[in-house]
Amino acid sequence: QEAWDNHFEAFGSQNLDKIMLDYDEKSVLRCFCHSDGADDTFKGVEEIRGFFDGLFKMLTDLSGLAAPVVEPTEFPNRQVYLIWSCPSSGVASAQDTFMFDGHFKISRQNIAFAKV
Repeated sequence: QEAWDNHFEAFGSQNLDKIMLDYDEKSVLRCFCHSDGADDTFKGVEEIRGFFDGLFKMLTDLSGLAAPVVEPTEFPNRQVYLIWSCPSSGVASAQDTFMFDGHFKISRQNIAFAKV
């Protein structure tokens, strides 16, 4: 739960350094955009940092940010299921699944989203 709390707070405040504390060199983030078919994979700290840098630049207005589903699970696997949207910044809907390793780092993150 503590690792997830850090991620959620860092995302909401768009704190790039803080959000990167959740990843390591073995982390993999995959992002699919339903609107244009882009399907990108980012591996390791440098690539994932670049992803979040671009995402935070896209999310210029967080007034519409909503997360109606946030479900952390500790057992049998450490994971979080998240549904969110931010239409004020062009994200109609998004779904994330986070899997955490034994050191509470995000080992795998899968994102699918649609633009407004």
